[in-house]
Amino acid sequence: MLVYDSATLTQRYGKINNQEAPRFNDKVTVVMVTFNKYTYIKELIKSFADINYDRELIDIVVVDNASVDGTEEKLKQDFANQITLIQTGANLGGSGGFNTGMKYAIEKLDNDYIWLLDNDVVVHPDSLNWLLASIKNNEDEIAAVGSMVMQLDNPDYISELGAFMNWQSARVDMQSANQPFSSITDFDDREVEYCAACSLMKTRKSIEKIGYWEDLFIHFDDVDWCLRAQAHGLKIISNPKSLVFHESMHNKQPTWIKYYNVRNILYLYKNFRSQRLAFVLIKYSAWALYFMLHGFFANGFMVLKAIADFARDKKQKQDFSLENYVPMPKIDWKSFDEDAVFIFKNSKNLDMFTYETKIKPSKKASVILYSEKSLVQIFFMQLALLFDRRKVFFDGAFESQFMLPLFFKKKFVVYPNYRSAVDLT
Repeated sequence: MLVYDSATLTQRYGKINNQEAPRFNDKVTVVMVTFNKYTYIKELIKSFADINYDRELIDIVVVDNASVDGTEEKLKQDFANQITLIQTGANLGGSGGFNTGMKYAIEKLDNDYIWLLDNDVVVHPDSLNWLLASIKNNEDEIAAVGSMVMQLDNPDYISELGAFMNWQSARVDMQSANQPFSSITDFDDREVEYCAACSLMKTRKSIEKIGYWEDLFIHFDDVDWCLRAQAHGLKIISNPKSLVFHESMHNKQPTWIKYYNVRNILYLYKNFRSQRLAFVLIKYSAWALYFMLHGFFANGFMVLKAIADFARDKKQKQDFSLENYVPMPKIDWKSFDEDAVFIFKNSKNLDMFTYETKIKPSKKASVILYSEKSLVQIFFMQLALLFDRRKVFFDGAFESQFMLPLFFKKKFVVYPNYRSAVDLT
C-alpha cells in the first residue's frame, strides 16, 4: 500500500540535523531487487531524479525475480535509458536477487561502492552522500553502512536505525523502532551488529573479502552477512543522517514469512551461537505445539516444517500453504453476526478493527481487552469462553495471553496492524 510518492517525501525533509551533506564524485552501483511490485520500484527509481549526486556517476541495476505482473515490460518502457535490467527467470528472493546484482557489479562494473535497496523504498536526496561520508571516514575498518529507515506509510516515524541480535530471546532488537523522527537528537554514526538490506551500502573490498549473501531466500540473510563481517574484524555502521522510506511491517501480512524467520534464525544460531541452538529448537517446537492447541494448524505445521528443513539443511525458497489471509477491507463484514466475543490486546487495536470493519459490538457482544485484565481474570474468561457458543473475534497478538486450548471454537483472527484477517471456522 504505497501512500507517499517520491516527490512528496523529498519535500518532507530538508537538511538533516541542519547539516549540509558532503559531496563526492565516486562511482556507485545501486542494486534494486523486485518481484511483482512495479508501482513501488517505479517510485524508487523516480526518487533518484531528485538525488543530490551526479546521476552520471550512478549505475542503477534492477534485478527482476521473474515478476508476472508486467514489471519487466514496464521497466523497459519507462526507464530503458536509466537502468540496467537483469531478468533472473525465477523468484530467487532477496538473497538470490541481491547476489545476482552484486555479482554483476563486481564482475562487470568498476565501482568501489554498492548500494542495496529493497523495491518498496524511496530515498532522500542526500541519503547517498551521507552513506559515503560514513564509509570514507574509516574505509579500511567498515564493511557496510545502513540508513535510518523511516516508515513509508507513516513517514514521521522510524522503522529502525540499525539493530542488535538478542541471542537470549531469539529476535532482532531494532534500534529506535516506532519512535518519532523528533526523538533523534544524536545524529552521529553509531556502530551496530546489523543494518537492513532495504538500504545497505557495501564496499567492493568487503564483498570480495566476506562473500555474498547466504542463500536463505528472504529474512536474516543480511543479518548473517553483517555478523560474518564482524567475524572478519570489520564494522557495521548506521548513519541517522541518511534517510530512506520503507514500506513498514504494519502493511505486510503475517503469513509465510514466519517460516523463513524460524528456519533462517536457526541457521544464525548454528553459525554464531551453537551452544544455544538446542534451547531455540525447544522454544520453536513448543511454539508449534501452542499454535496447534489453539487451532492454528497450518501455522503449527509451518513452524515444524521450518525446523525439519533446517535439520535437512534446506535453504532457498520452499513451497507450502497457509490459511487464507485476506485484507480486512475486502471482507463483507455485513454478513457477520455481531453477537460475538471480541478479544483484543488493547483499545487501540479494537478501535482499528472497528474502524476498518464498521462492526460495532452490540449489547449482546462481549469485549475483552488484555490491557485491562490480569492474567487470572483472563484465565477464567477463557475458561468461560470454552462453553460459549458465540463466534470469537480476536487479535492476532495472542501468543502471550491465551493459555487454554481453543481449537474447537469458531474463531475469526484479525491483525489490525496488518489490516488482514483469517477465518478459522
